[in-house]
Amino acid sequence: MSRPGGLASLLASESMALALPLERVFDDLPNVVFFIKDRAGRYLAVNKTLVERCAFADKARLVGRRPSDFFPAALAEHYERQDRRVLQGGKPVLDQLELHLYPDRSRGWCLTSKYPVLDPRTGKIAAIMGISRDVEDAARRAAGQGLPELARAIEVMQARIPNPPEIKELATICGLSTARFSGLVQRVFQLTPRQLAMKVRIDEALHLLTTSKRSLTDIALETGFCDQSAFTRHFRRMTGVPPGTFRLRAG
Repeated sequence: MSRPGGLASLLASESMALALPLERVFDDLPNVVFFIKDRAGRYLAVNKTLVERCAFADKARLVGRRPSDFFPAALAEHYERQDRRVLQGGKPVLDQLELHLYPDRSRGWCLTSKYPVLDPRTGKIAAIMGISRDVEDAARRAAGQGLPELARAIEVMQARIPNPPEIKELATICGLSTARFSGLVQRVFQLTPRQLAMKVRIDEALHLLTTSKRSLTDIALETGFCDQSAFTRHFRRMTGVPPGTFRLRAG
């Protein structure tokens, strides 16, 4: 596989020598996207899952290119904004719950983490390494694992989308302490209770955007947001695009 030119010193560094073999390890994980990018946002390494979800035949189509070369502009901007946060701040982005949109128009929830890769010779950030892990459907997973408490929590969240319950109230409804409830949600869904609650609300918003002609203000109120501005802010953070843009593309 060819790598983009001008990166010989970076690829030869100790950090990258350790990181690049992970590409082959992650090839065996179909529900995980893996990538390494240089400081210019170009892909240095990708796994098979990312290649397939971009509808490409092989890795060479991605290596050396940026997200803006093949993702829709709004999504590419979202991904690259995350990259800049890591590059400029030197701190990882951890378990960011977000919706990924695929070329076949399907969508899936992922938990994305991005980490700075340091050049040991200079101590400066030389690249970004990241993964996105698929998040299974919450209610199906809870029921499948025989956890009626969590299935009940999902039912309550879905029934009260316009007026979302607080985490303490959900725990009480499930007959659990707040700490026990939070730990159970984290273990089963790999999400915090707040992430899970927000996912349920955004899922409903996605449904309303694609199946109704309700205004964005109405959808905001029906999904528990105080106004359209708050709805747009959270929706864009989790999907990479504002709700109006999502509706146009889904139509």
